[in-house]
Amino acid sequence: MDLYNNKITYRTNKLLRKLFIIPKLRKRLHNANFTILCNNCNGGIICHELGQRFNSPTVNMFFYNDHFIRFCEDLDYYLACELYPCANPNHKPTDIEYPIMNLGEGEKMIELHFLHYKTIEDVVATWKRRLARINRDNMFILFTHFDPAIDEWVERVDRLPFKYKASLVNKSYTEIKSAIYIPGYETEGLGNLGLFRNLVGGKRMDGWNFVGWLNKDFQSQ
Repeated sequence: MDLYNNKITYRTNKLLRKLFIIPKLRKRLHNANFTILCNNCNGGIICHELGQRFNSPTVNMFFYNDHFIRFCEDLDYYLACELYPCANPNHKPTDIEYPIMNLGEGEKMIELHFLHYKTIEDVVATWKRRLARINRDNMFILFTHFDPAIDEWVERVDRLPFKYKASLVNKSYTEIKSAIYIPGYETEGLGNLGLFRNLVGGKRMDGWNFVGWLNKDFQSQ
């Protein structure tokens, strides 16, 4: 049983975070109108808690494996592509139905999982709306290793041609500037960073200074 995220403690933690933690986070934030491109829901969670508009098409969806890194490595190409339904997903969940889409053709094809959407029409409309909001002058790249970090992927994120990028990892990479080590998850990987980690409203994502990162206090070049 999860002590911090069961029916009772989750409601209490959510209230405590809303009353005492989120106001402090928002007060510390000095940047606005930014875009977070992310491989999972963490970018959306951050924007929601900081009261910022979703200026990214990668909100409320996720990429398996290195497809997000490939997306960022050739960003102009993928942002110019049209989404289309995935006929043969490499990864298909058995316990929930949601739209799975593709971008790109041939060897460049990547798979996108829209977990929080019900229809393809909703996916395409929302993708296009948020695509138009991207702010390339205030862009952040966020990759979370849900499982134990893979060295090759950490290095590829670090080589991405973006000034502000972070690779959230479960072990130390002292030689890689963009790798952000979050202690406490060394054996199982980071898991869901939106989960609470104590009984006073703290979340796993609080293991790194994401507000400082968005304020551009920490630069990865």
